[in-house]
Formats: sequence, structure tokens, C-alpha cells
Amino acid sequence: MSPEAKIAGDWGQGRPASPRVLAAVIVPPHLSVSGGARAAEQLSAALAPYCDMTIASMMNGSGAGVDSAEAPRRIAVTSWCSPWLRWSSLPSRYRTLFYRSNLPELVARGGYDLVHLHNPMPALELERTAAACRRTGTPYVISTHGFNEVANGSRIYGFNRLKRAIWQALVVGPVARVVRHAAGVFALSPADIEIVTAMGFKGPISIVTNGVPVPPLSTVNDDQPLLRRLGLPEARAPGRITCMFLANHTPNKGLPQLLEAFSRLRQPYLLVVGGEKRDGIDYDRYASACGPDQRIIVTGRLSDAEVAALFRRSDLFVFPTLADTLPLVVLEAMAHGLPVLATRVGGIPFQVDETCGVLVPPGDVAAIAEAVASLAADPARLAALGVNARARVLARFTWERAAEQALAGYEKALRAPVERRSLAGQSKMLADAR
Repeated sequence: MSPEAKIAGDWGQGRPASPRVLAAVIVPPHLSVSGGARAAEQLSAALAPYCDMTIASMMNGSGAGVDSAEAPRRIAVTSWCSPWLRWSSLPSRYRTLFYRSNLPELVARGGYDLVHLHNPMPALELERTAAACRRTGTPYVISTHGFNEVANGSRIYGFNRLKRAIWQALVVGPVARVVRHAAGVFALSPADIEIVTAMGFKGPISIVTNGVPVPPLSTVNDDQPLLRRLGLPEARAPGRITCMFLANHTPNKGLPQLLEAFSRLRQPYLLVVGGEKRDGIDYDRYASACGPDQRIIVTGRLSDAEVAALFRRSDLFVFPTLADTLPLVVLEAMAHGLPVLATRVGGIPFQVDETCGVLVPPGDVAAIAEAVASLAADPARLAALGVNARARVLARFTWERAAEQALAGYEKALRAPVERRSLAGQSKMLADAR
């Protein structure tokens, strides 16, 4: 059913013709890029023709790639850290846990019919925002961006007993409490259903996937100046595969394992590592260890135009993440006709099947190296996988399709029984009725 039919058929019967929805994006404001925030922005833009959408993001971004003519209304969010901690001496990965914002106040005075919560970190701020929804009797739904990382954080980060207890108290516990009181959960893939069920959720679960804009096959572009600025050779060298990685260089993304796998290869390659450098990864050691006709380029932060140019220049997208929910960047690569080599975690098997890529166990350096070597030796297979990857995105992962799924989930949430809302919300509605 089309979004137009969904609106015409479902938003009647006492519901506003165009429900007021707040997309509240909970994300550390110090980040320069966030897949969850980007997905929230783009889904909200796809929903804007059918709902009265407002975005309030702790990143206060300019739209995360959304055309300004299509973007929903945006309100500024103020974020801060509690003054009792010495933030200048605290690494950003710990600061993430303690950010606060005025999102609860925006919820309380906004008069929204529904709040859509995106992204789980910082979890305490997520919980405060959800609590504001309950106090005002406003139903909320939550998308499962980052839930795989939340559920598996203790394992992927190698926490000791104390850190596991802190993770449980400051991350897993708050997220689970928010989930339990939600009017609906939007799972990005079927893999998230088990996670939210384990958190105690007993309400309706909708599959609302990420999507991507699908670029035209032939694009007039100015790739060469962009590629030169990034240090890439303009022409492909015969027999040398170009592989691309793009993500935050956090431990869960598996970049050290990827670099180690490429250090074992003997054939020619060009590996482009997109994203800002982080302490703890010895980039120079791996770059200097490259053999003849092997090269690693670490680009730093990239613009959307640079990312698109790199997709067009590459032969294979490599994404050896240790824990991920439904990475948007994988779909973006597929939309550009790139086959994918990734790990079998979270929702990635929902995105990538054997017709469009290769999946390996997480953390398996030997399997990554073997898969790259096999694909490099078979250009015809690479090309066929890329064609299938683009076709799979066109069939299953567009923002138009995601908007249809979200609209159905919104309707379920707005029809949720009154008893699912807070006592305070019930009292408010009774007072208004008088």
C-alpha cells in the first residue's frame, strides 16, 4: 500500500489528518557523523509529506544529506555535560554517557501526537526524554539504531567486571526501561526482535528498515579533482582491487582486524580507509608494511561528494564490524553498485545475501583475507555481485518503503490502549475532557 493510501485509510477515526510527530535524535553532540542520526534525518524527510514532522537532534546538523526543500521543520537542541565532572580530562567515549539536553522540555511543551526516538546513546538522556513523554501522556516509538551494540557492548569492548556493571547501569538498563514503556518498537531487521524481547518489550514490533537514495547509474560528476585531493590515483591499475572502508574508527567497527587481514595479502590492492583517525590504531605501521603495488590511504573525515566519488572508484566495500544493527553505509555502498564483504552480525545478513556479497565470522582475520583474495582474483564475479547489490537495494531498502513501514507503525502506536500510557497522561486527558 502506498503512503498516500495509508494516510487516507488510517489517519481518520478520531486521529489528526496529519499527526504531529517529533523525531528526537539522541546522539553525542561531539560526533562529526552518526549513521543513526543520518538515518533518522532521512526517514523523517521521507515521512514529511504525510506527517507534520519536526526534527530535534542533539547533533544540530544541517540535514545529514537531506535536500533542504524536502527537510522537515527543525528545532535547535541545547546539550551540555553536568558541571560536577571534569570533562576536559575525560575521553569522549566516557563523556558520551553523561550528556544532557533540553529534549525533555521540548517534548513537554510541544503538544505532539507522537514522539519517535532515534539512537540509544547517551542512554540516560534517552530515558529522560522517554520519561517526559510518559509524564505528558504522549506515546512514543523507538527505532533500534545501535541496539546490537548496546546488547553486545560488554563483549565487543572487552569490559572487566566493573566496566560491565557500569555498562549495565548506565546503558543497558536505561535503554531496556525505555523499550518496555514504548507504544511500539521499530526493529531495523528481524535480528533486533530477540534483543527487544529480552529487554521485556511486549507490545507491537514493526520492521522499519533503513533506506538509501539510489543514485543514477550514469552520473555526470567531478570525481577526478576529489580523488586527487584524497591522494588516490585517477586510473585503476590492471589487476589491483580497490577496497573501501567507511565508519567511525571505534573498536566495534573492526578496523584493526581489517588492517591485519590486508597485511596478510600478497596480491596488489588499494585500501581506502574513510573516517577520522583514533588513538589506539597504528595506521602508520600497516601503511609502511605494504608490499609492491599495495597501498593504504586513510582519508580522514569525508564530505558526501567525496564519499560518492570513492564509491564510484572502488571495486569492493569492506565492513568487518564486530557488532552492528543495520549499518546505513552498507546500503549506500550497495546502492552505488558495490559488492560487500562484511561480517555476519546483527542485521547485516538481512542486508547482504550470497547474491550480492560475502559474509564472514566477526573478528576472523584469516577469513577476511581469504575472501578479499578470492574476490580480487575473479573480477567477473565482483561485477555480478555489484549489479545484484544495487538491485537488492532498489527492491527492499528505499526510504519510500521505509516510510510506508513507519506510517503503519505510527498508526499502531496512536491506537495503543490508554492503559499503556502513564497515570499522569491519563489524568491530563481526563482534565482536558472536562
